Amino acid sequence: MSVESGSPLAGARWFLLHLSGLASILIAVLVIPLLFLISMGGGWLPETAMNPRALSAVALSLGAGAVSASFSTLFGVPLAYILSRVDFRGKSLIQALLDLPLILPHTVAGIAVLLAFNSRAPLGQLFSPLGIRVEDSLYGVVLAMVFVSSPFAVNFAKRGFDSIDLELEKVARSLGASAHRVFLTISLPLAWRGILTGWLMSLARAISEVGAIMVVAYHPTVAGVLVYEWFLTKGLKAAAGLSVLLLIASLIILTGLRAMEERR
Repeated sequence: MSVESGSPLAGARWFLLHLSGLASILIAVLVIPLLFLISMGGGWLPETAMNPRALSAVALSLGAGAVSASFSTLFGVPLAYILSRVDFRGKSLIQALLDLPLILPHTVAGIAVLLAFNSRAPLGQLFSPLGIRVEDSLYGVVLAMVFVSSPFAVNFAKRGFDSIDLELEKVARSLGASAHRVFLTISLPLAWRGILTGWLMSLARAISEVGAIMVVAYHPTVAGVLVYEWFLTKGLKAAAGLSVLLLIASLIILTGLRAMEERR
């Protein structure tokens, strides 16, 4: 079936072609660097995968990221529920402060965390007797990750709670269920996809962090920091090899996220 040049269908087709041309520019900007990274780092991947320090750094990134995401989710879900269900004075300010770490320069985030929780600061002195200090420690790595990644856990959990029909909660309360029971048996189960998405996004963001972690805790060395260190000491190719290893780990996380989204 032919389409006349002046028909609405032909006009829509040309419009989509124009949009596709513009969109392809952004896709190229995103994809081309990754292709160059894979082409250069792929040859170094076997050697990198056998390097104990590289494997230790990647394992540390994944482990600390999982702890960070779990911490952010555990304490972020209650905040998300409050922001979803309660209107109060200052709510917009709370939401703005929550999103602030997303736009702060990473080094600024690290300096803020270090100033607040270093062992000589008032807050840091509370934890020092317990053997907890943030400078060059796993605690510092996790805390820096929490600071930059927790907004994802809260925001996606809030979306999950926002998607729930409030009538379900109201009916349960009218039948005598307590607020705690409604939250645990209705709200939380229905919002689990948003909560899990927030956990995964928080994990991905935590793994990708470099600047804040370098300021707070250069050691123990996470993978992102080690990439920068190898770039300075071993050169671009070695850093690219470790970057490909991180790229694979990140791709696995994002694939799981997309698979979960498609099952909705």
